[in-house]
Amino acid sequence: MSIVPDRLAKSTRGGIAPVARRLHELGVSANAVTVLGFLITVAGAALLATGQPGAALLVLLLGTLSDTLDGQIARAAGGGTRFGAFLDSTLDRLSDAALAIAAIQLGAASSRAGSIFAGGATAVTLFWGGLLLLVSSFLVSYIRAKAESLGEGATVGLAPREARIAIYLAGVAAWAVSGKPQLFAAAVAVVAFLATVTVVQRIAHMARSLNEKKG
Repeated sequence: MSIVPDRLAKSTRGGIAPVARRLHELGVSANAVTVLGFLITVAGAALLATGQPGAALLVLLLGTLSDTLDGQIARAAGGGTRFGAFLDSTLDRLSDAALAIAAIQLGAASSRAGSIFAGGATAVTLFWGGLLLLVSSFLVSYIRAKAESLGEGATVGLAPREARIAIYLAGVAAWAVSGKPQLFAAAVAVVAFLATVTVVQRIAHMARSLNEKKG
């Protein structure tokens, strides 16, 4: 069970459906929005990596909106293409990597003179939490893809992608409002932990499912 209720996720997608239909009528393709959303997310991650949480938050929110819009535009067009699904999945992984790398970069910056993190626990948390997030977020997606290639489903777990992004952005917002990077570091640590738990949950789910069919 995800920490983000399915009802909330569905209502969010439903809320932007009229916007997606209008964009489709204007000739905007889902693939174009997918690529644009990726570029915006990378720009937001770059701003975050340089210690600008306020600007990064605004840009990342726009990137997240684009990431949601592309699927809705595809539905408005009568369904997405196989290449569109491939492109969306690939760029989602790269976007996740950009967010994790932003945290890693912030942690690594602690060795520089005058760093806002001063080489303390916040820097350590950002660096190692970002590394764990980078690995575990890729594993969450890989396990699902591998399960589907075996004819199984593996969407279980506490923290699917939308939940991880929501917590990450909440951490960016907390830093932007309070001026305390420790709050963002805590959010990174929480997301990394939940992603790791999700990896374990999906592995356990697949073990049960495949063993039951084998038996």
